[in-house]
Amino acid sequence: MKVAINVAVVAALVAAWPAAQAQQPVPSVDVERLGPQVGEIAPDFSAADQFGRTQTLKSLMGPDGAMLIFNRSADW
Repeated sequence: MKVAINVAVVAALVAAWPAAQAQQPVPSVDVERLGPQVGEIAPDFSAADQFGRTQTLKSLMGPDGAMLIFNRSADW
């Protein structure tokens, strides 16, 4: 009996999930103005590299500057 009640509750929650998600408004984002723009000076940052070492913008700058490429992946 308890198993049937648990299954019924889980089924009701799973059925209600898409409706709950659909009711949330999606914020509008202007991707043209998101983040630094071409030619702007990048803000100072620090982040760990693939070897766990902390890198900063200053540590990456060479005599001619630096090119930063941010690759976003869904494979992480």
